[in-house]
Amino acid sequence: MKHIREFSRFAESYQRYKIIQSKVASHLVKNVSSRGRYILDLGAGSGEVFKNIDWNYEKFYAMDASERMLTFHPPCSEKILCSFDDIGCLERLKSLEIDQVFASSSLQWSVDLDRTLSHIAQISSNVAFAIFTSGTFRTIHRLAKIQSPIRDKSTIIEIVRKYFYVKYEVREYKLFFSDKMQLFRYIKRSGVSQGTRRLGYKEMKDLIERYPYSYIEFEVVFAWSKY
Repeated sequence: MKHIREFSRFAESYQRYKIIQSKVASHLVKNVSSRGRYILDLGAGSGEVFKNIDWNYEKFYAMDASERMLTFHPPCSEKILCSFDDIGCLERLKSLEIDQVFASSSLQWSVDLDRTLSHIAQISSNVAFAIFTSGTFRTIHRLAKIQSPIRDKSTIIEIVRKYFYVKYEVREYKLFFSDKMQLFRYIKRSGVSQGTRRLGYKEMKDLIERYPYSYIEFEVVFAWSKY
């Protein structure tokens, strides 16, 4: 999968570029309605959810499809190397004692979000999700005339509500840069580009010259189980 290879390739620089992901994880954890004792974090990466947990728990499972990313995750009960798009992986997770599932800045990359959430619902009904939408990099996609590789907010909300009784919120973020080269370098090294290279050198150069802002946009759907 392209996005897994991209996160693995830039795992070290990702630690310096994860500003938005950190903000998203903080907001997600702080607004949960209930606090689990046996916690699973899907797409745990370097541990942004783990770092924001401020209550006592029995076990914390960090799952990620990138072994390189998991090396940056703080010590926890168990680190699990597998993908939420792997049905065998999800079946193994069902054998664990889990009473709360987090997924921050990861589920937008699910190949089949409907299928993935149907299996997560069998693990726990107590969930907290933060899922980036196609509104992320909105201006870049418009100028480049390319389609976002991730789903729009309405589709995400519809699929989540199909399996979970949730409250949800849509938040927008802007990340500012001192120059355009830093801006586009961020896209490459943060991992959020999914490794998709649809523009040639000349096209990218033209896009950088035409890009009108000193920031890039992010749009995130937050969903928390109602209890």
